[in-house]
Amino acid sequence: MVTSHIPLFFVQGTMRLAEPEATCLLALANLSEYDDPVFADQLVRCLHIEPERLLQTLQQLFTRQLVTALERGRLALTANGYLLAQHLIVRHRLLERFLLDVVGVPWIFVHREAARLAPVVSPLFLERVVDLTRHVTVCPHGNPIHGRGDLLTTEVRLPNAPMGQRCRLTRIAEWIGYETHLLQRLWSHELLPGRSFVRVPDPFQRYVIVVDQQVLVLGPRIASALLVVVE
Repeated sequence: MVTSHIPLFFVQGTMRLAEPEATCLLALANLSEYDDPVFADQLVRCLHIEPERLLQTLQQLFTRQLVTALERGRLALTANGYLLAQHLIVRHRLLERFLLDVVGVPWIFVHREAARLAPVVSPLFLERVVDLTRHVTVCPHGNPIHGRGDLLTTEVRLPNAPMGQRCRLTRIAEWIGYETHLLQRLWSHELLPGRSFVRVPDPFQRYVIVVDQQVLVLGPRIASALLVVVE
């Protein structure tokens, strides 16, 4: 059961962050969701900002001990940064559900609109968002909302899916919301959570799937963002 105190779980923590810092922290958390290495140039590309501006924001996060730099410039969340990022993720995913299910914003735009809305919503508004989305356990991309849903232990990334067996798309990595052209490709082929397909061999070592008798060739980046279970 979802209780009305959930918004305060993340509002109290996130209100202490300036908008650029919160946006950067959320992007870093999304990019590192699978423990993949994250570097500054990836944040520049996702957030569409100048490197100098990103450096200023990262410096604030370094000073507050929310982000740290590791070997070869890899960026990582500290323990406190991870906790605060979880608050941001909950807020973002709840807003995405609200925009899709209640407002009727098309799936392809919910990530962008949730990111725009997050810095200006009030605690009262978030309380209503929680109440109006109390029945959902995952965001529109299929990712679990903390306190409501859990990851499936049988999930694998598409590149690791078996050949010739029907698979069901369970979720799409949240970072893909920052890549408009990749979102557009998924949307145009209706390759959304819940869709079933079969991965087939390819002599060129590409990621090829058959969806409703339509053959799709996926690049490595978009393939790595798709999580599936074997049906």
